[in-house]
Amino acid sequence: MLNARFLTLPKTSALCLRDQVCELISSAIAQDLFPKAEPLPSCRALSGHLGVSRNTVHDAYCRLIDIGLVVSRDRSGYFVDDAVAELGRSSIASKDKKTSIPSPLEHVMAGLLRPSDMAKVDHPNDWSNYPYPFVYNQIDPTWFPIKEWRESMRAAMASSGLVEWSRDAGGADSSNLIKQLQQRLLGYRGINAAPEEILVTSGAQNAISLLATLNAYVGRRVAIEDPCYPEARNAFEVAGNQLACVPVDRFGLIVDKVPADVGLVYTTPSHQFPTTVTMSVKRRLELCERAVRDDFLICEDDYEAEMNFVQKRERPIRALDTSGRTVYVGSLSKSVAPGLRIGYMVAHPDVIREAKAIRRSTMRHPPILLQDAMAHFIASGALDAHLRRMERRYRSRWEIILDALAEHLPDFDQQVSQGGTCVWLTAPKGIDTSILAQRLKQHGVLVDEGAAFYRDPSHGQRKLRIGFTALPRASLRDGIKLIAAEAIRVRA
Repeated sequence: MLNARFLTLPKTSALCLRDQVCELISSAIAQDLFPKAEPLPSCRALSGHLGVSRNTVHDAYCRLIDIGLVVSRDRSGYFVDDAVAELGRSSIASKDKKTSIPSPLEHVMAGLLRPSDMAKVDHPNDWSNYPYPFVYNQIDPTWFPIKEWRESMRAAMASSGLVEWSRDAGGADSSNLIKQLQQRLLGYRGINAAPEEILVTSGAQNAISLLATLNAYVGRRVAIEDPCYPEARNAFEVAGNQLACVPVDRFGLIVDKVPADVGLVYTTPSHQFPTTVTMSVKRRLELCERAVRDDFLICEDDYEAEMNFVQKRERPIRALDTSGRTVYVGSLSKSVAPGLRIGYMVAHPDVIREAKAIRRSTMRHPPILLQDAMAHFIASGALDAHLRRMERRYRSRWEIILDALAEHLPDFDQQVSQGGTCVWLTAPKGIDTSILAQRLKQHGVLVDEGAAFYRDPSHGQRKLRIGFTALPRASLRDGIKLIAAEAIRVRA
């Protein structure tokens, strides 16, 4: 059994025992862990080692024979298929050589800003293991309505819909989801839209990317907020757009600062990203007037529109615009679960037609099965119930955070807002928030330093964003106390 000592079944797995054994053996084969030309462990030996029945191991070997990884030889046992074994050894032998091969991009991208080097808000992959992850765009997974979502997936997978979701739909979307978006979500926001004015996207980021590509064809600059959502700024630049940065104040984007030669203005009016301020109705109307006068489109990213805790939600720019120049971008990812990646775009039919053509050339369409499941989730009332629960929970956490900040970080200026899932702070002079963030990470506290949100990172040197959706309610105050204690040490 020497060649099976590294085989261990996981403590928990969604796979049946046979498939777990298959996975163990196939993984070991891929890593060339079995000695060359020697038989694999017998059913008796492996079943005793793993603590499973012989029949389970036998069925696993039969499965591996069916897929071509293992062969059975009379009176000799099971062996790794010769071709597979040779492929594994040659791959491993060349692994070290491959790492020393110069990058083919080394010269062609010399002097260029690589997409991988663009500013972004990075969180560790294991952020959920940190005691105090004050990060944005993440949720407490225990809040996810798993029962209702499972029912929606089951309904979407009904045999009657198999033909629709199993085929390549080309540029089409789920008519069920388009109907629910049109009647439920958009109607709730005061937006009237025909089916040909709606496009489903893989999250809001995908919608922004489609617009970035479309504007690059036009060849005019893009005006973005500064500070802004870094991934939107990156999407516009990756598509080849020239950017014009426009400052924001407590009323949102300063419309008077928008250059006259832009083809698109990107804004987050409901809760400006990252400052959380809400754009005034006056500014929204001014932006609509400027769009007509200077002939540009408005990309309205309706980020966190449902999270106003102080006063009623303002009407979206799309609902105020009578010229058809506003492209409304919404997302179900942030309100339900970021990993679902379902968003949508509402615009003039001509804009939707071109955006759909761009989408088709890159990803065809978001999975119809997922679209149909979301349609059922909305139609059943599950989304409305979930949003009401989330609003109550986030409002409670928002109030706790504000109270804790007032008590423990009184010398940090907090941006006044109507709600949202994070707070935007300005540290006192003498505190560099990039240093503070690094120090906090060593103590298990994750926060977003302000530099990544600005075109000129130095403008964010004293800025800090604190999200509160991923932490247990009981941890919020203790986390703020740790931030306060570390801020004192950084300032000293």
